[in-house]
Amino acid sequence: MTQIMIWKSIMRSIGANRSVIKAEALLHGPDAVKRALDRAEELERQGDLNGALQWRRRGIALKEYFELDEKERKRKEAIKPAQIRLYAAFTGLSVNECVEISNGLWLDHTFAHVMAPFILAFSPAEDGKPHPGPWKSASGGIAVDVYAQATLEEGVNIGAFDRLNSIWFLATLVRLKISDAIRVPFISDTSFSEVADGAEPVFWPVELNEASKVLPFHTAVDPMADVLWVSRHIEKGAALMTDEGFSLAIQSNDRAYHAESLGTAMVLFWSSVEALFRPGGRDITKTLSIMVATYLSDNARVRDRTYQEIKALYKVRGDMIHAARMPDRISVERTAKIARQALIRSIEEGQLPEGQRLLTAWSNRKAY
Repeated sequence: MTQIMIWKSIMRSIGANRSVIKAEALLHGPDAVKRALDRAEELERQGDLNGALQWRRRGIALKEYFELDEKERKRKEAIKPAQIRLYAAFTGLSVNECVEISNGLWLDHTFAHVMAPFILAFSPAEDGKPHPGPWKSASGGIAVDVYAQATLEEGVNIGAFDRLNSIWFLATLVRLKISDAIRVPFISDTSFSEVADGAEPVFWPVELNEASKVLPFHTAVDPMADVLWVSRHIEKGAALMTDEGFSLAIQSNDRAYHAESLGTAMVLFWSSVEALFRPGGRDITKTLSIMVATYLSDNARVRDRTYQEIKALYKVRGDMIHAARMPDRISVERTAKIARQALIRSIEEGQLPEGQRLLTAWSNRKAY
């Protein structure tokens, strides 16, 4: 029998509304049971046997409420994400059809408005037990709209990632290719389409922070085409993540999308580019500019212009680090675009840029 069915049975037995019992439990915590039974004894002493019976039944219902709640808590604690099918909520992304991203990993349409109101307790909790009452609600809270859901089948991993990081890597590629506003606020043990029918999900919070408001979001013209791009290239990208430089490049770029200042974003984007190209320790500005310009274009004239642009942007980065001059928004946006283009090419090719080959191609005015 499900928890909801049990609750319906309890409520019928005492003629009470489930929401009343739950509200009382939330208001007073476990003390609600004692309060109800004390009230029953008081009414019995006053000769109000019918009132006493109602309060005694309420006390029993509250006791069963807390027993069920404790049983559910222990059930949820026993659930391990490494051992079950996982469902990842996506905000900032909408898909109109189910797409197989990789074997055992799917991205599909769904909708859920998830609310997390603030509730206060005023006494410390004992180990493994809820905070004692009273509890009070407060204004505000967290709310997100979920428009897409990734499903990771039991036993499936992407590359060398564990299961939770398999979902992180999917989110990282989706942000890289489609929009840096995309987030995975939580991962669930239950499909969002099934929750409305009575299932009680377990959530693991992941990216509850809002998308950075420092930079305007880059948004793909055709998101579904880019979802298919992710499905074609996720395994290549996962294989590259075994390289320390590429892993640092991807993580730095992804962290820049969460940055709270233009300066932080600029440092992280250039950290990503440096980790990907590894220009060495001598004449870094010139060497890195040559490498990146050669990598991004085979056209010699375009390459020359890109070289000058990269030198200028790298100087902005240096001025910020060494002279505390904050970068302007346009410079950070242009740097973000360069980092994104370089990472996308390396993923598409399934290999890292080769520094010496890039330098030779530049010198010979040849394509890389």
